Amino acid sequence: MECILTDLALEAQLNFESTAYAGWLNALVTGGITREDALENMANGWRFERQECITLWEEQHERAEKEAEEQEEHREAKKKKPKINDFDAGSVVANIIIPCPAQYAIQKIKSMEYVELWYFSPDGCHEASTTARSTLDSDDAYGFAKVDSTVALKTLASFKASHKVLQDHDLSWRQFDLAKTSFLIHIEKSGWLDKHQQALALFFTLITNHEHRMHPRSEKTLLHYAGFGFNIGLFNNALYSTISDDIWEAERNKGLRLVRFFLTFKESFKH
Repeated sequence: MECILTDLALEAQLNFESTAYAGWLNALVTGGITREDALENMANGWRFERQECITLWEEQHERAEKEAEEQEEHREAKKKKPKINDFDAGSVVANIIIPCPAQYAIQKIKSMEYVELWYFSPDGCHEASTTARSTLDSDDAYGFAKVDSTVALKTLASFKASHKVLQDHDLSWRQFDLAKTSFLIHIEKSGWLDKHQQALALFFTLITNHEHRMHPRSEKTLLHYAGFGFNIGLFNNALYSTISDDIWEAERNKGLRLVRFFLTFKESFKH
């Protein structure tokens, strides 16, 4: 189909009395009609052809708009079409499966906010798994949460702090040791800067391999030290000693209270 390049509705009528159309006009007059009739015939012929072109232009314009709409709908449909991520066919399952902490802890990491290490311990991950299964059959409220570049519907309970959470210094040494490994893996998955990851990895290494670890109260002291919010770049031995003294004094006072209680209880049986 012929393509019309311009909208002829905007074109003015031609001047058929000009020199450019003299030959055509003279031929019509020579054929036996008057000059006025010849000019009218020429104008009518131009208007008829012009109207045909205008009709073709409108049809052509409508087709173009329809094609543009269809292309836009196709692009939108393609965007909404579920995409299957690529995978490595040669990869194998890891020797160790890292337990998954609660969404609450994951969101904290992605926001680079403080979160207790307990969430990454076996106890914390087990509690998250149990909670996730129980909420599937409950009537918990749902809310929207941004996960990577998409918005997902999640139970609000999955974003609440656990009432079972322990502060870092209240963890057992085994819980702390396992939790910090899981924590380091998840901050890497969340895209933390290498500088931050390396600083935390070094800090945990200094804590778990400290020369005083096997001394009395040392593990408790190290856990208290790890729970403080400060620059972790260098290990502060003076602060460590202060914490150790505070723990020793607290344990001594607790022991004295128990002794006084026992003596008082024993004296009460003598009377």
